[in-house]
Amino acid sequence: MNTTDRRQFVKAAGLASTLGVAGVAGCMGGGSDRGGDKFKFGVVTSLSGDLRFGGEVTRRGYDLWKKTVNENGGIEIDGSKYEVELSYADAKSDPSTGADAASNMISNESVDAVLGPYSSNVTLAVSPIMEKNQTPHITGSAESPRIWEEQYKHTFGTVPTVTLIARQAAEEILSLDPAAESVYVSGVNGPFSKATASAMRNAAQNKDVEVLAYDLNPSDTDWTSVVSSAKDADPDLHFHGGHIGSHVSLLKAADQLNYDPNGFFCHYGVNTSSFKDGLGANAAGTFGATVWLPGVERTGGKLFGSAADYAEASQAEFGEAPDYTQAGSSAAGIVYQQALEELGAAPPLSDSQKSKLVSIIEDIEVKTFYGDVSFDKEGDFYHNNTSTSPLPIQLQDENEAVVVGSSASASEADYPVGK
Repeated sequence: MNTTDRRQFVKAAGLASTLGVAGVAGCMGGGSDRGGDKFKFGVVTSLSGDLRFGGEVTRRGYDLWKKTVNENGGIEIDGSKYEVELSYADAKSDPSTGADAASNMISNESVDAVLGPYSSNVTLAVSPIMEKNQTPHITGSAESPRIWEEQYKHTFGTVPTVTLIARQAAEEILSLDPAAESVYVSGVNGPFSKATASAMRNAAQNKDVEVLAYDLNPSDTDWTSVVSSAKDADPDLHFHGGHIGSHVSLLKAADQLNYDPNGFFCHYGVNTSSFKDGLGANAAGTFGATVWLPGVERTGGKLFGSAADYAEASQAEFGEAPDYTQAGSSAAGIVYQQALEELGAAPPLSDSQKSKLVSIIEDIEVKTFYGDVSFDKEGDFYHNNTSTSPLPIQLQDENEAVVVGSSASASEADYPVGK
């Protein structure tokens, strides 16, 4: 038995012990007596609670994929087309609630596969449920390296781990002229946010930039106290690992206390309407990171012809431009679409067909508007799509995100910001 198989056996045995024989039997997918006219996908994401902003972004991505594939007649299997149905469960921004929702969905909804949560902590709670029930599971959002280190066979992710995104973008920002000599790193003490802050710190250390503080806090912390400490430290740059809510709170506190380092780098969400609306004009100049922008040329391909085509469809449907989380969520649906076409089985899927679907996804290579998607088969990033390149960005004129840094297509950064 190899290392991966052994880890899967231990996890399955542990969960079986926890649930008991009857509980496991109740959760298993088994055969289904539902109608076979549609492929049914369960979706577990945060539609309420602190992470609802990001949860709604994933929902837009999944919904736009469903709408577009259905407008094209559905997923084609052996000459017939089958529409897509999505069944949502609210994780309420809580890992245990997300795990319960996933268990209930598999027991009661007879889903063929699952589209996964917005946040890493909920994904880490949901993935063992998918593993025990041998249910295919693709998240279009979660980025914590802990997910991929667990080596879950049935879980995949279209967004590269934050370990790669935050580190590479941070190194680019630290190299702007004049090169920073010091940085203050703050963050929220959760799986994704801690991994982000850690990657930022590592980037600074790799560039021989002094890290004045590495300050992790609860999600409900008073960010004015963090800003006060940072202002006393007087860094060249301030890096922050968190979700949109903590970014907005931190930068509002910085404005109130007149804390103005040469720039702020907040990785996720600076290109979302929630971030821009939360800060208004004060969002300008903020650095972030992405793996996708509407104006960046990618391979095009299945369903949406190009990044610009996808952005146009999103604007028409939701009245706002998409960010990379929404794009990654739609790409997760496209991966399922191609994999199901390769599988060639009509809905509903049997357990053996679900197992075959997982094997197909593991080997898949899909050209999409988001970029080429494939998944690592071994190592620390097992089943993560690491092939999509990170892009450092900055909000500039009218809070539009532009690529900055060393690439040939990059715009000139406003740096030091506003000085």
